[in-house]
Amino acid sequence: MSQQINLYQPIFRKEKIVFSAQTIAWLSLGLVVLLALWSLLVGQRVAGLETELERQQQAEQRAVRQVAELQSSMPPEQPDAVLQAQIERLQARRDGLQESLTALERRMPAAEINLLARLDALSAEIPDGLWLTGLLMAAQGQTLTLHGNALEARLVPAWLSELSTVEQFSGLGFRQIRLKERPDGQPGVQFTISTAAEETP
Repeated sequence: MSQQINLYQPIFRKEKIVFSAQTIAWLSLGLVVLLALWSLLVGQRVAGLETELERQQQAEQRAVRQVAELQSSMPPEQPDAVLQAQIERLQARRDGLQESLTALERRMPAAEINLLARLDALSAEIPDGLWLTGLLMAAQGQTLTLHGNALEARLVPAWLSELSTVEQFSGLGFRQIRLKERPDGQPGVQFTISTAAEETP
């Protein structure tokens, strides 16, 4: 048994909603009122922000004027007399030391200047694991004797080889080299090197 349903009956038809002209007019009027209220609120907010910004700018301008007035009304800062005197004494001492150093360099013989250059070069060439315990210079720096310790014996000849390439020690041959165990029992060796020939008993 089958049953047919008539889909064209009024109950199955889509209902159309029809607005009257009066309803549409009221809706339009309500929308216009909402837009007007929104514009009014936004305008008030913008006006408030502009007023606040103007007050801030005026406050900043007043602060700048007050600072300028304070600076113009303050007397020029006077230097502290005690501090100024100390500065002058230090400057005078510095000038005196510079004059003394210049005069000393003018009177210093060339051999002594060469001696200082050798000391500077010697301190710059000392490697890690080797250190000096004594230094003796004679004959205006032509005779040089060095005493020291090294953690390893091989460091001593390597150090002498490096010294031979330094301009200040060029042509200054080390004729005496002595290595022995350290008397304090610590690891390493004790050395003595000298440009002077070893004296025979």
